[in-house]
Amino acid sequence: MTRLFLCLLALPSVASADCPTAADLDTGILFHLAGGDTELFRREDAQTVRSVYHYAEENAESHVLLGRGMYVLAYGETQDGEPVPDGLMRYDFGRAPEEMPLPEPEGGWTADVEVTAAWGSEHEVQIYSFGPLSRVSFGDCSYDMIPVIQSYRPDPLDTVEFVNWLPELGLSYLSRIADREGEDRYDYTGIEAVH
Repeated sequence: MTRLFLCLLALPSVASADCPTAADLDTGILFHLAGGDTELFRREDAQTVRSVYHYAEENAESHVLLGRGMYVLAYGETQDGEPVPDGLMRYDFGRAPEEMPLPEPEGGWTADVEVTAAWGSEHEVQIYSFGPLSRVSFGDCSYDMIPVIQSYRPDPLDTVEFVNWLPELGLSYLSRIADREGEDRYDYTGIEAVH
């Protein structure tokens, strides 16, 4: 019996996985994707989270400021560490981030948003449809997830973004984007806290 107990102690335990929590947003939560890309999330302040998506093969990054970890407030890109000219876009929802709703299962939200970029500004309607509560796993770590479908009007390409909201972490990530020209998928495979 003692030998069996000692053998069991020597086996690795899946239950003891060091899975990130919302508190880890202060130092960073890093996601790994198939193909070598990564996405790092850090808390900017009490109501915003910054995402840096690193494209491994291109030495490029996209930087996104998310209101409440969900709604894009600003987007920019860098190539070889330098800002991409005319690449910054800002999204004004006409309200503070704390006034934006967190996703709830089977709910939704529509917002009139002013988009400002180097070419000027225009208004668009952003439509958010929240799906049922489910689970998603990254290696040994599993979290509650609410799928979100985002669409825009007017949009000549009929772009639809599929985002996963992780309420336990207070952040969201893009899992798929589709439009008339095709579709891109993002396969998130691992997660870790940055210390």
